[in-house]
Amino acid sequence: MSSESAYNKRLAPETAMDKVEGLLEHFNLPPKVITFIRGNKRILQVILLIIIVAVVTWSLYGSYIERIKEESATALSLAIKNDPVNQQAALSAVIEEYGSTSSAMWAKVELAHLDMKGGSFDKAANQYDELLKQVKITSPLYPLVVFGKAQALEALKSYNDATVQYDVLKEIKGYEHLAYVGKGRIQEAQGNPDKAIAIYNNFLLAVGDDPTFSQAKGEIDAKIARLKAVSK
Repeated sequence: MSSESAYNKRLAPETAMDKVEGLLEHFNLPPKVITFIRGNKRILQVILLIIIVAVVTWSLYGSYIERIKEESATALSLAIKNDPVNQQAALSAVIEEYGSTSSAMWAKVELAHLDMKGGSFDKAANQYDELLKQVKITSPLYPLVVFGKAQALEALKSYNDATVQYDVLKEIKGYEHLAYVGKGRIQEAQGNPDKAIAIYNNFLLAVGDDPTFSQAKGEIDAKIARLKAVSK
């Protein structure tokens, strides 16, 4: 006689799908929906498994990305604080190890700044030019790169190209002062004090009575006074 009967039946472990089926009766679902779910139990199990794996994978990936961001930011901070002798190598290491992060982009900008400080203006200008192809206009790095390129071109005495970059910078909020000073300085370097004065006056007109530019206006007034005194 079989050891199993209607009164003595071995129970199989309850699966997640079994639990779902058990709940169907309580949801007041249409009979056709219940029939569909029961008839496609295997497919629905696979779909449920895929969803669970996708959610877990996405969560793990998000955690990984956050960890990489934190590590790269720390590496960049340490590289910038490094002594001048080893700073270039440290910044290059950040770029190599964390190439897809914003910290790597900041490291590239810092390397270009180092070339400027070292007098390698041509190399710096090329680096800034490459960075402008990679940095979005909305990025906080964008005005820094534009300013860096303008300064590098100015140092190379490529005054027309430098002026173009300062004109771009002039349209970025918070960088107007640097742009006008750069343009005025270029005219001074070319022996055009009247043009320099006109540029400085344009700055004063542009900022008007904005109190945030009070210090900058004092600096510009001093430049205008100096140029007028020299040109007499």
